[in-house]
Amino acid sequence: MKPSIKNKEPKVSIVFLNWNAKKHTFTLIESLKKMDYKNFDIIVSDNGSTDGIEKEFGKKYGKIATLIENKRNLGEDEGLNVGIREALKRGSDYVLIMDNDMYVDKKFLSILVDEIEKYPEVAVVGPKIYYADPDNIIWSAGCDYHFRGFRSRYQKEIDLGQADRQEYLPAVDCVMLMRADVLRKEGVLNGEFFTMHEMTGWCLRVSKRGYKILYVPRAKVWHKVSTSLNMTPNKKEIITYYDVRNWLLCNKYNENVFYFMWILFLQSTVFFVIRSTRFIKERQPGLMKTYLTAIGHALIKKTPLKLYPYKK
Repeated sequence: MKPSIKNKEPKVSIVFLNWNAKKHTFTLIESLKKMDYKNFDIIVSDNGSTDGIEKEFGKKYGKIATLIENKRNLGEDEGLNVGIREALKRGSDYVLIMDNDMYVDKKFLSILVDEIEKYPEVAVVGPKIYYADPDNIIWSAGCDYHFRGFRSRYQKEIDLGQADRQEYLPAVDCVMLMRADVLRKEGVLNGEFFTMHEMTGWCLRVSKRGYKILYVPRAKVWHKVSTSLNMTPNKKEIITYYDVRNWLLCNKYNENVFYFMWILFLQSTVFFVIRSTRFIKERQPGLMKTYLTAIGHALIKKTPLKLYPYKK
């Protein structure tokens, strides 16, 4: 790594989604207000909530945050894109995307900006993420890249210092400080994933174009984990579908055709058998059909309306 000259307090726009979870959104904003980094604004992209957030938002946070009300649920990737595009219009130097069911260490953004400012080859940096309860258990320390997908490192392990090395990794997930000029050049999130692999998929795209992904463990965040999906009755069906479909699309868009065909073969044979055994053991044989449907839809770029998460 060859450090460059550091600028003072670049402008950061913090973007996250709300879907009927204003309590989490307000908790996160209160946490962000306590940061020692001051040159930031907040953009909340609301995916058609019915929790009345618009009635309280302006009065509570109108001076530091903007609420964008989407008429329908755009999913995680396109919902975030709404906020990212607004941040780029504002001329922000960096865009931080994250989940709304989080709270942050007061120094986390200062640390992330300081590190990404040093290394112009870095497109995105990410922090160490803990579970909110218990708060010393690692949720993600960056991601490794396997042919079965990206996997969070050290997940569910007590933090004993095993994830304290700052290093380049294939991806970071869930909290990403992204360089705005890279977003303008390489594009925003995919927009058709709806949920799952949307952030790691962007990391894969930009890394294939020569950029670096930097994991910064001194920056710390705590995550309540999948609060939106936990509100849906068909959670396992949604996870199965989008995990398979979107991982195939990640490879289709970012790897060469031979590698994609290899992954498609594995998904259709070996991985299907392994997952089917688990589905039967868990008495959910219907997920076998969901799995195969996901493979087919990855090939024809289709998503059935009934499998949209958060269906009202």
